[in-house]
Amino acid sequence: MRFAQVNDVASVASELAAGLRARGHETELLQPRLYGAGLPPLLKLAVAPLRLADWLRLAWRLRRGRYDAVHIHYAYLGLVGVLAGVPYVLHCHGDDVRDLARRPWRGLIRLAMRRAAHVYYSTPDLEPWCRAVRPDAEFLPNPVDLGTFRPAPLPPDARDVFIICALAENKGAAKILAGIRELTARRPGLRVTAIAGGELTREFEQLPSVVLLLRQPRERLPALMARHKVLIGQVHEGAIGMVELEGMACARPVIASFRFADVYGAEAPVVHAETPAQVAEAAERLLDDRVVAEAVGAASRRWVEQHHDAVRIAARVEAWHRARIDRRAGRDSVEA
Repeated sequence: MRFAQVNDVASVASELAAGLRARGHETELLQPRLYGAGLPPLLKLAVAPLRLADWLRLAWRLRRGRYDAVHIHYAYLGLVGVLAGVPYVLHCHGDDVRDLARRPWRGLIRLAMRRAAHVYYSTPDLEPWCRAVRPDAEFLPNPVDLGTFRPAPLPPDARDVFIICALAENKGAAKILAGIRELTARRPGLRVTAIAGGELTREFEQLPSVVLLLRQPRERLPALMARHKVLIGQVHEGAIGMVELEGMACARPVIASFRFADVYGAEAPVVHAETPAQVAEAAERLLDDRVVAEAVGAASRRWVEQHHDAVRIAARVEAWHRARIDRRAGRDSVEA
């Protein structure tokens, strides 16, 4: 089949594309220009004409591309599929659907979701938001590149802790900040790395134990993860995202909040934490006991292989589209 993947959110589209290619499909990744993406919501109105022009460009590409399957990432971009007048699958990723009732463009987002041939959501916590609009919405685990994100030996000069999530409230960054302060008080020589980005960046910058890096190209993340003993991910929503999964794939112990064992049918082998004290205690335990840390890392790698392998996730997407094509062929034969 010939697939179009529109908009690469957290590398999910590119990983799906790689998985589909591994299964023998032709896949093209189309990127919107996202004018004014960093602007506040009201100021985005000023660039709305530029965005509309770009959406029309993408819609034209989708109409002319003669794709067997169109997969659009981020809820409001489903409007590109509506403009194109082609069947499309819509893939929701987080803030595009969370608290939808409060969003000024909620009517257009709901239209994009309702017009979609199918709706996927990338983390289990999004189920209530998506199924309120599309009761048939389906959880599709994020596909992880297990070849790029793979185990590597811990170097002798490894740093202690790498905060891998955004330094934002919706990731629990305030709890992580308090936990690092508590841990630093007990371990004055603690060495922490974080990546700037998020509303709490300034507070982390003021901690003497923290080295802040600029936003890193994704290809550098495996080496960065490999240089740290413990990784800290989101500790707020209860659903682990792409960066936590990639850290687990690198066989490093990840501290995170996880509340969706029922969805997976198995607990994720992250070290659960949702309070500052839990963050500090988990990090200290993993730093002090390398046997436990290595066992958690090894179990994490196996869990990601089982639940998030990109080729397996691509096979699920392929199966849905094949079933749809078969249904259409059956209807056509009946009508004939």
